[in-house]
Amino acid sequence: MSVLGDIARVSPVELDRLRSAPDTYGYLSREVPTCDLDRYWDCLRFVMDAAAFQVNPIGGRPYPDERSAWGHGMPHTNSCALTVDEVRQAATQLAATPFPALAVHLAASDTVALYPDNYDWASPTIQNNAADYYRTLVTFFQEAVAAGQCTVFWAA
Repeated sequence: MSVLGDIARVSPVELDRLRSAPDTYGYLSREVPTCDLDRYWDCLRFVMDAAAFQVNPIGGRPYPDERSAWGHGMPHTNSCALTVDEVRQAATQLAATPFPALAVHLAASDTVALYPDNYDWASPTIQNNAADYYRTLVTFFQEAVAAGQCTVFWAA
């Protein structure tokens, strides 16, 4: 079984409304714009943390709350949300940071447990794939800022 990462964009009002909705996961998966990060979500989270992003797009406060966050149960897989202001901060740093500046941190990936653990994160092919997902993430966050939206990340 694979643990895939996704991010959804929603308005602040919708984000609050969904906190108590019974099928929030399904709604976010099917009804709003999403960014599929496939199996590269943990790599991207790791390099952005290593680069000291002030707001990591693959993070935030547990969503809908600590007790009810959904995910696979691995480290960093619980659902979490960013506010409009946090999305703006993340988008600024994403746009200002080219992936090669992040890829240098992958040399340390053999000292941490990244998902999936069978990827050679130093491989040029894997890094090219990660760079493609990163570019998609940059665009996704620019669109979220333009629309005044929040984000919700999850891995499942």
